[in-house]
Amino acid sequence: MELNERMRRILAAVIHRYITTAEPVSSSIIAEKYNLNLSTATIRHEMNLLEKYDYLWQPHTSAGRIPTDRGYRFYVDNLMKKTHLKENEKEQIIQIYRKSKEFEETMKITSQLLSKLTNNIGVVLEPHIFNHLIKRIQFIPVGNNRILVLIITDTGLVCQKLINLSGEITKSNLNYLSNFINIKLQEKDVNLVNLYNILKEELNKILSFQERFNYIHNFIEDCFNFRYFNDKVYLNGRINIMKQPEFRKTNNLNYILSFIEKENILANTIKKYLAFENTQVIIGREIQQKEIQNCTLIARKYKIKGKPAGAIGILGPTRMNYPRMISIVEFISEKLSEALSEF
Repeated sequence: MELNERMRRILAAVIHRYITTAEPVSSSIIAEKYNLNLSTATIRHEMNLLEKYDYLWQPHTSAGRIPTDRGYRFYVDNLMKKTHLKENEKEQIIQIYRKSKEFEETMKITSQLLSKLTNNIGVVLEPHIFNHLIKRIQFIPVGNNRILVLIITDTGLVCQKLINLSGEITKSNLNYLSNFINIKLQEKDVNLVNLYNILKEELNKILSFQERFNYIHNFIEDCFNFRYFNDKVYLNGRINIMKQPEFRKTNNLNYILSFIEKENILANTIKKYLAFENTQVIIGREIQQKEIQNCTLIARKYKIKGKPAGAIGILGPTRMNYPRMISIVEFISEKLSEALSEF
């Protein structure tokens, strides 16, 4: 059903009121608090229609209405007015990033900023190495049959991975492999997936006539098979979610807290929005993971030197100040991109 102008104004008023108070909204409150020039009876009639078409719902017979996921979606797509952060807020964020000189510190600061400014859970997915060209590989023995692998990208991003070897590998063999790989990297531009496939192909050629290189096979699998790379997530603000009235029921809260502890699933949930240029607002049942279907996720990618790198986001109840939340995520994404590009 196409919402007429009157229904749009009433829906916007109900959502604004509910976001502010977290209490079901009655027609009399809308008539009293919002200058719509409509009678209580007219507002009640329109709210009944909005409920009929699944934009509002009534939690109890005697209660007012609250927005549904569909109501929030219509609001975000059609009714919401974009806002901007205050200049003093922008300046504070800029100064915080200027003081940050280390990569991991910057990731942690970003999750803290998102959490503090939104009163929700702040989530930062570290840069995704697969989007970048590999420029250099370095192997560093650290003892006890362990090797630290450093992968340096064209944007200056450094990925570290600690490998536990199943057998011993000599320093000369490591040097040989390192030189071999870096020569290949000079010959053509490749990402991690390309490099893995090239090395497997070259290794098969070598093994066909030099069995002494058998030891390399498992090592290459451990180092460069992209399936074994886990995405690191920086999370802040668990306490914020506990304070939300929507999650006072223990089960609701436990589902959310349990979900955010599953780092790989959380990373995959956010990672899919790397493909989008604009900020993504995923509301309630639009989220595939059942544990957080009473939440909203606002996500946006960030870049390093113009290339998509990772994503940031906030996770909170569907009842949130969408214009402000979106403006916070967008501004922090912009400043994080600038900070990482200067490292």
